[in-house]
Amino acid sequence: MSERFYCPDPPRNGRYRLGPDEARHLSRVCRLGPGDRVELFDGAGFATEAEIVRAAADQVELVAIGEPIVRPVPDYRITLATAVPKGDRFDWIVEKATELGVDRLIPVVFERSVVVPRGSKLDRLRRTVIEASKQSGRIRLMEVHEPTEWPVLVGGFADHVRLLADPNGRLFARWEGPRTVDRIVLAVGPEGGLTELESRMAAEIGWFPIRLGYNVLRVETAGVAGCAALIGRMAGMETEA
Repeated sequence: MSERFYCPDPPRNGRYRLGPDEARHLSRVCRLGPGDRVELFDGAGFATEAEIVRAAADQVELVAIGEPIVRPVPDYRITLATAVPKGDRFDWIVEKATELGVDRLIPVVFERSVVVPRGSKLDRLRRTVIEASKQSGRIRLMEVHEPTEWPVLVGGFADHVRLLADPNGRLFARWEGPRTVDRIVLAVGPEGGLTELESRMAAEIGWFPIRLGYNVLRVETAGVAGCAALIGRMAGMETEA
């Protein structure tokens, strides 16, 4: 596969221009120059092969070649709403969720949360999404939402199938969910678990508790394993259809 670069801006005068970070990566790290071909994607569903026509240390111009690149995308949309673990474990969640094809990731603030990413941390996580998209061939960026309090989040998503990771819930492999669904949200609580009030909120509104395995999973394991299981289930439904 060609080297891939994120280019969210529309072409000007028939040429695409990479931002400073992508331009430096192309010219200094990949050591590409005029005549070399790469893939550009805008993060909103468009991708194209392009030829470099001008390359400087922090400015690169390219021209599209041929028809836009078309890659299949699923009909369903998955949102991961998760507590934020300590250290760099949340970075790992963001990277792997992007690779899997999760559409939106929402950091959730619970009563027992110990980390709330804001400002520059969110900016860095969004850069992680770009890098993981470049590596995985993804053409739509996963949205990283602003942190949301659990009482606010739990009352939303009325048009979604709402699942809550719960060690005491029904085993996911035995969950008999709807056969036709295009929007799913999976919520994962903090390491200390949800409080009794938080759990009751979810139950009263209609969130379905599911157990993702036979053992208790850490936050990052539950989020990634849960999304992978959902994607596998949804892909199987598409195949059957």
